[in-house]
Amino acid sequence: MAIFKDFRGFKGPIYTLGFLLITSGLLVIGCSKRSAALVESAPAYQPTPPPAQISLPKVVAPKLPEVQEAVKRVFKDGAFVDENARPSFFTGDFNGDASQDIAVVLKVAPGKLSQMNEEYPAWLLRDPFAKERAQLSVEESDLLLAIIHGVGDNDWRDSQATQTYLLKNAVGNNVTVQTSEEFIKSRTSRRVPPVQGDLIAENLRGTSGYLYYTTGNYLWYDPKTFKPITTAQMIHGR
Repeated sequence: MAIFKDFRGFKGPIYTLGFLLITSGLLVIGCSKRSAALVESAPAYQPTPPPAQISLPKVVAPKLPEVQEAVKRVFKDGAFVDENARPSFFTGDFNGDASQDIAVVLKVAPGKLSQMNEEYPAWLLRDPFAKERAQLSVEESDLLLAIIHGVGDNDWRDSQATQTYLLKNAVGNNVTVQTSEEFIKSRTSRRVPPVQGDLIAENLRGTSGYLYYTTGNYLWYDPKTFKPITTAQMIHGR
């Protein structure tokens, strides 16, 4: 009992020791909280987003009234759609610019032959069988194939779609459209032309072949008679 009395009587050192113990404890707690705050939590798992789906424009089948409107846009009243032809019109990316074009079988409108042979027409008159671009003219009895190139997302329906090739001697039978990929895969021979877009397969002049677009013109490809253009021909052929 004497010892405890001695300690209670000696207040100064006891109080000082207690203060130091309490202060040390608070410092330890504060440092622990500060250390915990400095430790970064692991980032939450973020799943990889799926790749964006690319939606290709849907090709809408052409209707006769809008085809007639496209023909009128280019030829005014100089020509009309031959509705007796089978088919009288069909679509494809014939010049390979990723915009749909339309091919239309036309006849010259009565009394409009001079209009179809005007000096500066809004179209390019071509014969796919002609080796050179000779002077051509439209005859009243001609059955013509007009290919109107599309523009942008509205394709051949666009009001700005006026670039047109008017082809003589190009309307045949059993007409189908074939992509350039399908065409290349179906050819076992190396004698193939440099195609740029979809091809028009048909029976023409008793021969099965293709109309195709290349170097700014539409030409006829007959697998039996076609001869590739060599480098020498390209240099000296002109």
